[in-house]
Amino acid sequence: MATVQAAPTSLPTPIPKQDSKELDIMALTMAALRLVNPWTVEKKADKWSDSYEPGSPEAKDRVITLDEVALHDTPQDCWVVIYDRVYDITTFLYEHPGGADVMLEYAGQDASTAFRSSGHSRNTGKTLDRFLVGELPMHERMYRRPGGMRLSDIPE
Repeated sequence: MATVQAAPTSLPTPIPKQDSKELDIMALTMAALRLVNPWTVEKKADKWSDSYEPGSPEAKDRVITLDEVALHDTPQDCWVVIYDRVYDITTFLYEHPGGADVMLEYAGQDASTAFRSSGHSRNTGKTLDRFLVGELPMHERMYRRPGGMRLSDIPE
């Protein structure tokens, strides 16, 4: 039967000095492990603790930069930009009729052109509302800004 050792409660003695000029890698490794307790795992602070629930009314007022969107490019955390609005499509990936791979290709990026060229209906724009998490800042927008690209069928 295996036994589990508990973490040391106090720091052991420092590294013994050696007479030779050669480094003892094992001694250095053990010294490093004394300083960093490998038996504890620190939970990283949640960078997105102020996040809004996708589709909530507050999401329409949230401003999210393209740099922030680019951080969400995995199947476990997938955001896309469509017509200057940011959508968290993580929960929809495997429900998408075209498959998850099509959507993951644009994860963390602007997918407006792909969305438009794939022939989505007007109802699809309404479906996207439940995944809305924010909008791009005015200086990063292409469609929803004064002097921007004009498309007659962009959902309001």
